Amino acid sequence: MTTAREPLSRERVVEAALAVIDRAGIQGCSMRAVAGELGVEAMSLYHHVPGGKDEMLDGVVALVQTGFVDELDTTGDWRIDMGLFSRAYRAALTQHPNLVALIAARPSVAYRSSTGLVGSLFDAMEDAGFSREDALRAVRVVSRWTIGFTLGEASAVEDGESAEEFDEPLLVEVFTDIARGEDDVFEFGLEALLDGLEARLSA
Repeated sequence: MTTAREPLSRERVVEAALAVIDRAGIQGCSMRAVAGELGVEAMSLYHHVPGGKDEMLDGVVALVQTGFVDELDTTGDWRIDMGLFSRAYRAALTQHPNLVALIAARPSVAYRSSTGLVGSLFDAMEDAGFSREDALRAVRVVSRWTIGFTLGEASAVEDGESAEEFDEPLLVEVFTDIARGEDDVFEFGLEALLDGLEARLSA
């Protein structure tokens, strides 16, 4: 008895594209590769993503963005919520390191996919006393910093060097800190950003 194949849909095409990107990177994500992932002919994909590869990649960005945004519970406190947003964003991007550069290159898609969250962050900042312009810029800065930090993590090359290999005291300090991992550095940078925003509010 033949098992019925699951009907092709835009959602399945986008999910397959993400799987290909996770495995082979953006360069490896062609219409043919995605079709192979689904076991169909490449031309059949255009019924679901008429815009071809560009539309498919936009869908992948939206899929990852909405995934973490929909799971985020905000509190109404701008500083807590901004921290929650940045940490959740980093976690989502870390799961798909090959996608970070694509998200950085498609900010309009990223913002459209997280309008609900961004709007609540704006509201919380305005309620705390920030101007609308400062609230907008603060969300953009934290978002870009998170993407940039995660992009650095995703593109980092392990060179195998450690603090013990250097005679220069400063390099020993640097590589000792690197060996501690990136989580502390991320938290340091995020808290510094939030401290700066809070200082701006009280100035």
